Amino acid sequence: MESITKTKLSYEQIVAVTRLDFGNTKDVQEIIELTDGYFNTAYKVVFHDGKAAVLKVAPQRDVVVMRYEHDLMEIEVSVMQKTNALVSVPIPKILYNKQEESLIENDYFFMEFVAGVPLDKLSKRLTEEQNKAISSNLGLIAKQINDINGKYFGAISQPEKQFGNWPDAFLCMIKDLLDDAADAHVVLPFAYDAIYNKVEAHREVLAAVKAPSLVHKDLWQGNIFVDPDTIQISGIVDFERAVYGDRLLEPVCGFLVENKAFMDAYWGRAELTREENIRVTLYKIYLFLIMVIECSYRQYDNDNQEKWARVQLDESFKNLADYTDFLS
Repeated sequence: MESITKTKLSYEQIVAVTRLDFGNTKDVQEIIELTDGYFNTAYKVVFHDGKAAVLKVAPQRDVVVMRYEHDLMEIEVSVMQKTNALVSVPIPKILYNKQEESLIENDYFFMEFVAGVPLDKLSKRLTEEQNKAISSNLGLIAKQINDINGKYFGAISQPEKQFGNWPDAFLCMIKDLLDDAADAHVVLPFAYDAIYNKVEAHREVLAAVKAPSLVHKDLWQGNIFVDPDTIQISGIVDFERAVYGDRLLEPVCGFLVENKAFMDAYWGRAELTREENIRVTLYKIYLFLIMVIECSYRQYDNDNQEKWARVQLDESFKNLADYTDFLS
């Protein structure tokens, strides 16, 4: 997907950065741009010894991004390093993280290349049982990641957005999105204040979350790599949106909450309580607000995402109203 956040590097720049960080012993044989991402630019760098690494490049510093997107690369590197140190899950290791001085202005890092095929490109070729097995395995992996507890709720790289409880953290996340919408003059289904108040009215339901869990927050199929021969998960990528929060945010942002095999392994059951469903609905509102608002910032080459996300956002608000009517 093309986006103004993506910085294209020349072949010569990539070779120069690679030699600077790995030394002259790593001669570059081939460079392939990985085009599936939506925010950063990524390149597969193949060396003459047959090994490969991924170079991930952050946007230019003068590109306007949403509030939660500040310092995403810093978040990604720190979360991947912490997760690799604490749990045994298939996450690529960081090979090199840009120091203060480098040949290019952008932040960047090198990580291990993950062999395999993104699940969104493979799932339709698999049997129902194979897809269920992958979903169950992903549920167990996500559970391990979420078992990493934080000392606060909220943003990882922005201390002013870290809180002692989940309602305050989540409402800050909502307010940031609404401020982003205001800056970009994005029209939403309700007035900004009305949207905030609709979420804030469920503070007590959010307060049921007592422990801050590390949430990947982007476990959609494109970030799950699968070995096409063994049909096993070979890698999980894109930790840049991670936060400390409610575990139920994970299946929502990964479009997995309706996936029974995943939820059975992850949550212990596919059926949720009414209060859990309210939290899920609030998180869907959060997710679809992001997907609508970011289109104005990224300037995608088509409007398919925005059209789809607006329909989902309207549906989520209707579902929240139904829960509110039931409880009133």
